[in-house]
Amino acid sequence: MLLIFRIESIHAQLFVSHESGFYDETITVSIFSTVGGDIYYTIDGSVPAPGKEGTYKYSSPITFQKNYANKLMFIPTSPTWQEPKELFPKATVIRIVEVKDSKVIDTAVRTYFVGIRHSLPVVSIIVDPQDLFDDGKGIYVPGKLFDPSNPYWTGNYHQRGEAWERPAIFEYFENNNLRYRTEIGVRIHGEFSRSFPVKSLRLYARNKEKEFTYPFFGRSGYKKLLLRNSGNDWEYCYMRDAVAQNIFKALGFDTQDNYPVVHYINGEYWGIVYLMEYYDLRYLQIKYGVSEKNTVIINYDLTIQDGKEGDQQSFVELLNFVRENDLSIKSNYEKVCNLIDIDNFINFKLSEIIAANNDWPGNNERMWRVLKIEDNTYADGKWRWMMYDMDNSLWIPEHNTLTVAIFGDPNVPWTMTDEATLLLRKLLKNEEFKKKFVERFYYIMSNVFIPERINTIVENYINLLKDEMVLHSNRWGKPDAELWKEDCLWLSNFGYLRKEFIENIFKNFFESE
Repeated sequence: MLLIFRIESIHAQLFVSHESGFYDETITVSIFSTVGGDIYYTIDGSVPAPGKEGTYKYSSPITFQKNYANKLMFIPTSPTWQEPKELFPKATVIRIVEVKDSKVIDTAVRTYFVGIRHSLPVVSIIVDPQDLFDDGKGIYVPGKLFDPSNPYWTGNYHQRGEAWERPAIFEYFENNNLRYRTEIGVRIHGEFSRSFPVKSLRLYARNKEKEFTYPFFGRSGYKKLLLRNSGNDWEYCYMRDAVAQNIFKALGFDTQDNYPVVHYINGEYWGIVYLMEYYDLRYLQIKYGVSEKNTVIINYDLTIQDGKEGDQQSFVELLNFVRENDLSIKSNYEKVCNLIDIDNFINFKLSEIIAANNDWPGNNERMWRVLKIEDNTYADGKWRWMMYDMDNSLWIPEHNTLTVAIFGDPNVPWTMTDEATLLLRKLLKNEEFKKKFVERFYYIMSNVFIPERINTIVENYINLLKDEMVLHSNRWGKPDAELWKEDCLWLSNFGYLRKEFIENIFKNFFESE
């Protein structure tokens, strides 16, 4: 008989002899309590409940050793999923509850990596396997909502919102030592990339503090974090987004701090992802010290990313003004400069152009502002820009991104919307802006987009990933480990290839006017 218990938060005394961590040899774990309750545990990620299948009553120390008893990794997770090429050592996750007087009075969670080591930080996600892999409610599988006639845009993993969030435990390890453990909610993140075998995950802090208290990226207090699968670069270099944001991060607009980690789901090896900042109002508060309740973030299509509906009206009015007025007139130009951080705008647009982002403009662009002016440099009410999803950049060195940024590309529908190109196109009618824009281009080419510097950034990521990439490749079938080396070599030369093309594009465009 399955019994359901009410969880109470009281000061119980449940002790586990071994902390989560990496162990070279077999370990024997003891569990005990000073209050005399009955102890139950599971090793499949599910929450223990007396009488439930897979729940065991603790009676004596438990031995954990290196094992290969993986099950979840053989569940197809997309139309392009491939079976793993080898067997992988499996960590053991143990979830423990103590029951007294028909109440759960204490809980504990551990992940034991026996005979396993990694060169990158490691994330362990402990979650009821049904919540990720069940056909009905699993968020990681095609499931009941998959339509074979529309394979890349249907499936359980394309669902959004609170109804498709699942509770989990998050553990974070650096240098093979546990640094942080907390309760989270997990949702699938992204657009088309949701249909990839390895998913991006959005992590929500669901602990009593309602935030991540560990100083990821040197800052604590985030409400959300990402584990990102490198987007459309997941089959190739597995680093383009990270590399691009790293190249341009010192130019004043927002970029997402990130670094690669290895992640496990219920003890099973799940490969490399990037732990990354998530753009929301709390992010702005943490980074700039502005009030979380006094800010808004909007998307390229003028929808709200985070904030209250209607708070995008300032940007709507800005576009209407730009649409209806001649910005070559000084007073009109000055009005626009009072509404946007013009240097921030220029740096952002130029960076996207120089990076040859072929999934932009009209996509992957966000703006933010403080609603009511505060005593803060960044709280002047001006709109500022945010870079993200750069996995379609650094691909085509001859791409004429300048022309696309101004006029759009008829072959790429989303670049042809008014919102995508209007602001830059009209601002270039102003001689002061155009002069500043061109001068800033050459500054970035001379001081930021330096081929040798780009090569160094790429080499740094290669050095981070190289010891893990064969394992990741054998897990997912992509990127091919040997082709990955070739793709990375090509990427490290992109700066040299792009420099000549983009400088000629600028010269021809602005000298021909």
